[in-house]
Amino acid sequence: MKVSEIISLRLVDPTITDWDFKDQLLSLQNKPLKEIVVLPNHLERAKQLLAKTSIEIGTVIDYPLGNGTIAKKAFEVGKAFQSGADFLEITVSPTMLIQQGAKAKELNKTLQSLAMAWGEIRLRVDSRNLKELQKIEIAQQIKELGWHHLILGEGDSFDNAKHDATIFDYDAGKTVKLQINLTSVTSEQLQELILSGADSFGVLTLANLDLTAELREF
Repeated sequence: MKVSEIISLRLVDPTITDWDFKDQLLSLQNKPLKEIVVLPNHLERAKQLLAKTSIEIGTVIDYPLGNGTIAKKAFEVGKAFQSGADFLEITVSPTMLIQQGAKAKELNKTLQSLAMAWGEIRLRVDSRNLKELQKIEIAQQIKELGWHHLILGEGDSFDNAKHDATIFDYDAGKTVKLQINLTSVTSEQLQELILSGADSFGVLTLANLDLTAELREF
């Protein structure tokens, strides 16, 4: 498989200027990139700038903390799909998954209904400051709830990404597609992370990354 098939470029910096955002998106027009993720206020602009490409455009919901109510998340989901999002990434707080099981189940039921009506919804948990036991608990909860696409972190280091890939691959199981977000990554590091259990990757920059490089499948 090619690197381009497993990379999601994350343009989620709230301080980015409209000019820089436009430049970045125009630079992607001839790249073999599968998808990007932008902030909700940049979604319609991104759709316009990449209209002639096959790049899918997703956006974030309740980002970055995921502490909003279920009603708030549901409202943002509907609004984002109406604005043209191809897929959504919804942040859920670790506290809900670890300590509020009933609430997590209610959210899960709501999101499954929304996904059937609108399109793909992925779950994101910021795992960077969690202890190992907390990560194991979350992985097991994700598996129990039946989620099939889990996203971890935001700009994490390679070492942490490799460690998390091992934990979640073991405790969440192969039915969960695991994406890990890093600041940047090389093709060689991608190969190691895939071997550790990760399936795809979010990056904040494509620098030093050859999207056409071939990776071994295991």
